[in-house]
Amino acid sequence: MRIYLFLFVLIYCAVVQAKPLIAFERYGFIWTANIDGTNAKKITQGYIPEISPDGKYIAFNLVEKSPSGNRYLAIIELESGKITQLKNIPSENNFNPVWSPDSKKLLFNTFINSNWHLALIDRNDSGYRLINNTENEYSPAWAADGKSFFSHDLDSIYWLDLQGNVIKKWQINSIIPRGSMSSASRMNSSPNGKMLIMDVDMDETIHRKNWDEPPLALWVLHLDSGKTNRITPKGMLAWSPFWIDSDTYVFLGQEINEKTPSLHRGSLKNPSEGLLLHNVQTPSVSRQAALEQQEKSGLTIEKSGPPLFEDRKTAG
Repeated sequence: MRIYLFLFVLIYCAVVQAKPLIAFERYGFIWTANIDGTNAKKITQGYIPEISPDGKYIAFNLVEKSPSGNRYLAIIELESGKITQLKNIPSENNFNPVWSPDSKKLLFNTFINSNWHLALIDRNDSGYRLINNTENEYSPAWAADGKSFFSHDLDSIYWLDLQGNVIKKWQINSIIPRGSMSSASRMNSSPNGKMLIMDVDMDETIHRKNWDEPPLALWVLHLDSGKTNRITPKGMLAWSPFWIDSDTYVFLGQEINEKTPSLHRGSLKNPSEGLLLHNVQTPSVSRQAALEQQEKSGLTIEKSGPPLFEDRKTAG
């Protein structure tokens, strides 16, 4: 009986520790909060944060207070509060760091020779390199396998390996009718490796006094079939999605009476399950601990491997 009780306590503690944590930006500062929006804490000054899947680090942008406005990447260790600026990056203009599933590497945009590229660097500030064939591509998002990623060039969405070889390519106007993407569009791969969630600019009319841009909607791309489906209905503004698990996610929305975005929780069955926080930008969610706990508990986590390479010029 004592053994069973001991095992129960261990499992309970692991589940408690596995609760995801949200990181987000608010008025030029980085914050964290519990997955239900409670216990919001200001962490440090910075922009475009992403929390690591294991919940131990946040990568973010530092902006130089000078006329140049150079942008650098930094990492804060949440337990100690130690901030490390990544200095082994040759460019002085970098943004949008995103974590690999094992929390060891970062993909990010870097400006070199008058063009944007995607680059890779290790968490310890080593192993920097540009990724081939990524000129003027944006919004990198790691695939669940940790060996490939997604990006887009405004016209097409790419699935690439870490050498820049194309695994798959989808033309945006073919898979999303009346939809387009900008350099600010965000994508995120589901933990089970089957879906890509993204925000899309829609060619639709919306009557909002507090909105003068194309309305934003959430879409899901099913990686095996290449089919898409719209999650959020017409008239609902939604963007910056990030998976909690392979069914639920957080996203930004702005109601008709709001002047700034708020953080919401949604699911594939219910696009708006509830409001979490007001005045939020660029949310992200830790989740690796929860996935590891599922695996230890004997639950199956499906992962789909990438298909064969396709030629970049002809893949569709």
